[in-house]
Amino acid sequence: MPAARRPHHHPGPTGPAPGAALLTGDDALAAAVLRLADAAGCAVTRAAPAAGAPPLLLVGEGTGAEQVARARALGAGEVVLVGCAPVGPDWWRHAAEVDADHAALLPEAEPWLLDRLVDAAGGPRPQGRAVGVVGGCGGGGASVLAAALAAAATAGGDVLLLDADPLSGGLDLLLGADQLPGLRWGDLAGVSGRLRPDVLRSTVRLQEGLHLLAGDRRAGPPPAPEALSAVLRAARAAFATTVVDLPRGQLERLGTDVLGVCEEVLVVAPATTRAAAAACCTVDEVRRLTAGADPRVRLVLRDVGSGADADVLADVVGAPLAAVLRGERDLEASLERGEGLPAGRRSAVRAFADRWAAGAAVAAR
Repeated sequence: MPAARRPHHHPGPTGPAPGAALLTGDDALAAAVLRLADAAGCAVTRAAPAAGAPPLLLVGEGTGAEQVARARALGAGEVVLVGCAPVGPDWWRHAAEVDADHAALLPEAEPWLLDRLVDAAGGPRPQGRAVGVVGGCGGGGASVLAAALAAAATAGGDVLLLDADPLSGGLDLLLGADQLPGLRWGDLAGVSGRLRPDVLRSTVRLQEGLHLLAGDRRAGPPPAPEALSAVLRAARAAFATTVVDLPRGQLERLGTDVLGVCEEVLVVAPATTRAAAAACCTVDEVRRLTAGADPRVRLVLRDVGSGADADVLADVVGAPLAAVLRGERDLEASLERGEGLPAGRRSAVRAFADRWAAGAAVAAR
């Protein structure tokens, strides 16, 4: 029986109700629903609730209206009539008879029902913060900064570093992690809708508390915006912080579903007039695409010895200045050797990341 695949249980008289109850005598329908419940991590009982009604009540054809009414009196939340196609006209009439809130016909309605089961699994999940980093121009150093921020943020909880820039060359190469095992974009590129948050715990583990969802150079095109949006939603449910290395020049493709959930976007550029002019376009695009979401957009300049005034450049860009990072002679060589980011206290990137993480932790209290 499908019910043996997971501990579907009956609540005790004083115990908590499961995420959902399923009332049907149709074993084929029950198997289809319980398969979705497994994917959603939602406990389901196949008995009418006697106390502590669950937030989701699923009923099949043949369930009496009086059973549904009793469940509603016990505090049941949504009532959904479920069925497997094809169904006759009586199935639709039954939805009205039991006063169902929704009718879900499988397999077409599977993504919708999976969303409901995920929500019922544990109620509202705490949402971690998401931070975007994007280059204001080519070679701005956004990927290096994103990796440094992610490492620093582990002081406040588990972190996912999300490689969303297909033209960056790969954060796994940058960090010397290209041979490490773990889930990559090639394994998730086709996903859409709802993704179980715990799946992302199988991504590349860089260190204690720090995971990386890296690009997959074997997999062809970059993940679709729908896949990136699904992963980002799941990441915020599974990690305290998600740092997204955003693709410069492709922000329009991502849209509000990705950019709109970022609490902050850092735009990185060399401290030159031409780079500032290019970064101005990037800042304007972020603000246009996130109208209403209103993330904090700040500028990080890399000091390349141009002698330009950082405050003047920030005025040109039209974004507050977060930091000016001095040049690091050995940084590129270290990254080229696959040694990852510098760990020494004299690293300007590391020092800024630590300050940023400390400020974010204070703001979260």
